[in-house]
Amino acid sequence: MRLRRFFGRAANLVGLALVLFFVMLAALAPRLAPPEVPGSTWPFRNVVQSFSRQPLPPTPGIPLGTTPQILNLPQYGIAPGQDAAYQWDVYHTLIWGARSALRFGLLVTVATAAIGVLIGLISGYIGGWFGLIVMRITDAFLAFPVIAGIWVIQRAFFSNIYNPFLDPATLTGWETFLYNARIDPILITFILFLWMPYARLMNAQVRGAMSADYVLAARSMGARPWRIIWRHLLPNTIAPAIVLAARDVGGVVVLACAFIFIGFGGNVAWGTLLVSSREFVIGIGGNPFLYWWTFVPVSVALILFGVGWNLLGDGLNDALNPYER
Repeated sequence: MRLRRFFGRAANLVGLALVLFFVMLAALAPRLAPPEVPGSTWPFRNVVQSFSRQPLPPTPGIPLGTTPQILNLPQYGIAPGQDAAYQWDVYHTLIWGARSALRFGLLVTVATAAIGVLIGLISGYIGGWFGLIVMRITDAFLAFPVIAGIWVIQRAFFSNIYNPFLDPATLTGWETFLYNARIDPILITFILFLWMPYARLMNAQVRGAMSADYVLAARSMGARPWRIIWRHLLPNTIAPAIVLAARDVGGVVVLACAFIFIGFGGNVAWGTLLVSSREFVIGIGGNPFLYWWTFVPVSVALILFGVGWNLLGDGLNDALNPYER
């Protein structure tokens, strides 16, 4: 019945097809866009040496054109086209960027969902003054701007390592570990400041389920609190959180690329590609119609990625929501 509801709507099928399309792009990236070095997963490919800072238009050998390479990123912000000695292949980054987007979106979503679900479960089950305090703390996090959190964390811990193109030999100690782990400030900040909707959602779901017959029966039989939470409450209240997580995968990638575009650094390849095209789109002398290939392909990919996960979330809501017909 649930599968019938899911596959009964064309929008759900479109969302599933888009998500599977990007999964296939990520899986087949080595065949669709062979890297310069066999076995390399680096999402950028130098195709031609050019000391000109002007992007090169599409050609038969380079179907989506090129954009100037970023060699040196300043400590505070990104300067597109700085020291552009080579050109990046837009097609290559577009294909390999699917891996980067999926990795970032799934990692952030799984982490934030796990934190929020755990907090919501415990606070909803215990309730009382403990649950009230936890929810007020959650509200405080909701009121804190995410962009301010990125700036504070980046300046405090990542000012020397958020540049994905720096020389690792210049790093020491814990900076080397964080750089090798590809931990960037946007990922950490998203995990710290995007768990709250899951906590509030799960708290409301658990509080509503506390008076259900299966919970009362488990309590009357002397079941321990952790057994009630994991065996009874979690399976019966997790569906809305799954729907929210499916929608968030695309949303966090789009948001991360937006932050990268305005100069906060990060390791999402599509965002870096947008940065390299910024001066040619909105800069002095920029012309979005003349240099369309520098931003249109990656923008379309981001839109389709976000729409696909959002439609998939709507489809899961159709399948998991007991009030849907």
